[in-house]
Amino acid sequence: MLRGTWRGGPARWACCGALALGLLGAGPQTALAAPVIDDDRIAVTGLGPRPATLVVDRAPLRLTVRDADGTVLLRSTAADGRGPTPVLALADPQPLGSNPLLPTATRYAPLVVTLGARLGTEWPAGPWEANTLTGTLAGTRVAATRVVAARAEGDGAALELATDDPGGTTVELRLLPAADGAVRMRVRALGRALPVAAVAASFASPDRDERFRGFGGRHNALDQRGQALLGWIQQQNLGAGPLGPGVAAVPGTGGDRYLFPNGPTAAYSVSPSFLSSRGYGFLLERDELSNWRMASDRPDAWQVEVDGSALDARVVPGDAPRAIAALTTVTGRQRVPPRWAVEPMLDRSTVAFTGNAAQYLRSVRDDLRRLAELDIPIGAYRIEGAAQLAPQDLRELVAELRRRGIRPIVYFRPFVSQDGAGTEQPEVYDEAIRRGLVVRNGLGQPYLFPGNFLGVSALLDFTNPETVRWWTARIHAALDAGAQGFMQDFGEQVLSDMVFHDGRRGDVLHNRYPELFHGVTRRALDSWERANPDRGPVWFFTRAGYLGLDGSARHEHGSFAGDGNTDFSRSSGLASQAPDMLNRGIAGQYGFTTDIGGYFDFVTPETTKELLLRWAQWAVFSPYFRLHGSINSGTHVPWNYDEETVARYRDLSRLRVRAAPLLHEQFRRAARTGRPVAAPLWLAAPDAPGAATADQEWMVGPDLLVAPVVTEGATTRQVPVPSGCWEHGETGERLDGPALRTVDAPLGRLPWFVRCGTAPLEAAAARERAGCRDRRAPASRITTVRLARGRVAVRGTATDPGCARRRGVQRVAVAVALETTGRCRFLTAAGRLERPRDCRRIAYLPATGTARFALDRRVRSLPAGRYRVWARATDRSGNVERTGVGDARRARLRPSAQALR
Repeated sequence: MLRGTWRGGPARWACCGALALGLLGAGPQTALAAPVIDDDRIAVTGLGPRPATLVVDRAPLRLTVRDADGTVLLRSTAADGRGPTPVLALADPQPLGSNPLLPTATRYAPLVVTLGARLGTEWPAGPWEANTLTGTLAGTRVAATRVVAARAEGDGAALELATDDPGGTTVELRLLPAADGAVRMRVRALGRALPVAAVAASFASPDRDERFRGFGGRHNALDQRGQALLGWIQQQNLGAGPLGPGVAAVPGTGGDRYLFPNGPTAAYSVSPSFLSSRGYGFLLERDELSNWRMASDRPDAWQVEVDGSALDARVVPGDAPRAIAALTTVTGRQRVPPRWAVEPMLDRSTVAFTGNAAQYLRSVRDDLRRLAELDIPIGAYRIEGAAQLAPQDLRELVAELRRRGIRPIVYFRPFVSQDGAGTEQPEVYDEAIRRGLVVRNGLGQPYLFPGNFLGVSALLDFTNPETVRWWTARIHAALDAGAQGFMQDFGEQVLSDMVFHDGRRGDVLHNRYPELFHGVTRRALDSWERANPDRGPVWFFTRAGYLGLDGSARHEHGSFAGDGNTDFSRSSGLASQAPDMLNRGIAGQYGFTTDIGGYFDFVTPETTKELLLRWAQWAVFSPYFRLHGSINSGTHVPWNYDEETVARYRDLSRLRVRAAPLLHEQFRRAARTGRPVAAPLWLAAPDAPGAATADQEWMVGPDLLVAPVVTEGATTRQVPVPSGCWEHGETGERLDGPALRTVDAPLGRLPWFVRCGTAPLEAAAARERAGCRDRRAPASRITTVRLARGRVAVRGTATDPGCARRRGVQRVAVAVALETTGRCRFLTAAGRLERPRDCRRIAYLPATGTARFALDRRVRSLPAGRYRVWARATDRSGNVERTGVGDARRARLRPSAQALR
């Protein structure tokens, strides 16, 4: 025991803290230290260099996280001493999203348990299905007060806590070390008289300027201090359009960031994590609905509350880069896209409820004609209405796209419906219902609901192995037909009372569903790519996301912001895109793609010329560049406007092509480190004026600053310039920082800047051209050898495992030799077996194909005997497979062999 050594202030902590941390050592860890347990406190220290230590004071209960130097990173609030507190059943009303006029019903204590039940309603149908409508907790809140027992448990500690509940509620608290210096806590509340409805943890925020950054794709701000947020995926939250000024004047709406129906912080992609400016990252490791009060109802504290009887959390010490790397290691990072996916894309969207396949087909063919005539570069084209086309028409379109060097992309969604969206074959609904592939209700029947497009719908159940097999077959069929990618839409529609095949309910799986959905698709892609090495890699992007422990980002290449308004608004229009991108980017979901021009035009006008061009400018230096369309008006292609629009859009597409090598390079770095492709100024250039809150600017790498215009009618742009000299990418104007500088920004000009003396676009292109430098050569494998009197047929596969994989195998050569004693005879291009000048050198013939190759030659004379066959692959960077004499595959031609046909 270390009796008494934990008492006192910082000096005594430094003494004992050094002792506790010294059990692990100050440098990289090779051994695990036991937890420290004494009469006053319990401490567990994380793993790795410079770890954090989680300390629990026995009585009164308090949790403290200190870094390796003993500095307090995080400390729970003191107990409030109020005793059991009734919870008033006051609903959190919508459409405001929050109601600051009602009294706060929470308690602030280290650990708080709500005994009772959650009472709430959800939108049962339509475009807001499964969004919260009202919600509250009803019952009594009790608080943990002291540790009554503690023991070492493996490499952590298990504690039993008493509460102020006279009914005898207790809490189990486990402290665990984790990698990257992190510490974890697992809380389990055990109610006696009443069920446990929720568990909360409360922490002090003594610095009134402490910033909380993260939480996923929120539009409202980069710093969520002062906000109340819901950890619940919510769809179709829209700005008020022309009613915006009036709505913004109503208290509690969030002003110009108001979203209907769930308030300004609603998001399609949610992260239960944040980074604190005090030097730590925090991750809630639960999927259930969570409520976050980030100094929103008292300025000196924050609280996270999660439904159910459990709360699991992780605290990572370190500055933002270290915390981002550590958190995204356990939550997941988006995958590096194939090189073609960072080129310009175009989506031919369907127009809701028209169902006119012939018109849609004409639109697609017209797009391809116009793109070629107008010389607009394009790398991929998405056929959103592929399901409504005749199979022969779709095959012809795919073939045409591939002939033009354009990658075909299609569309999938996780529900079946009788709607008229034009994105699903009608018979699929009947098949899924008949085969029991959908989620059920409490009576065991298919859970049917009016879906987003108002048709009768049912959600696919990805916990059902039969559904997984069916879905995998659908993905494989689309890829076999020539698709090289797809949009994976929706995923937010899980209602709390849905029942899944594995027995779990919707209230547990609502947030987890995108990970199930995207994970099944990822495994389907992986299996297809293994079977078709010459056809991949496949690219896909998503809408719904949950970025918690083992989250959905790890399965996908990209994610889009959801259905934004066709306007410039801060709530859901152009000006909402950067905050969304920058917030989710630090949680591993950095492959952000926007719908250029906006999508939802029910309450806003059609996309204007100005909006289209400003949105395209915004997207040039974002992770992806993808032109989409609106739900009413269809794809807003530039040739629907005027010649100036076409010329400016073409110029922006060409600039995007120039930027593609740099962006692809940043994707590769992000996959290694977690640092986002588009980095906020607070992370990448903290010395820029206002960097802490700047949410309309970003950096791509260390030398490229982007400051697009997001205000309607603006012809100038105020730019927060980081320190040093910066040069405008178009005009050459030089700016010195750190300073706020105003630059001209007429409609045809995008404000972007490079650090003086650098050329990041050209440098990245040069590095890409230089190719692979790692000496990892490609590898081939012969799968079939067939020999006959007049013919040789060899088949095989080749892969490129090195850094040049993005460029792929360039060519494969095959050699065929007759085994003889003292002589070597190789098959030549003339179809004869001849002796080369040097038998130590294998004589190769070019094969057709690359990832899947073949040599098929007619020969004049091929005598019976034993043969050796070699293959040698070369990648596009010049690395050559090393093949020796002993690497041959042997085959035999018998005297009785017949000719191959």
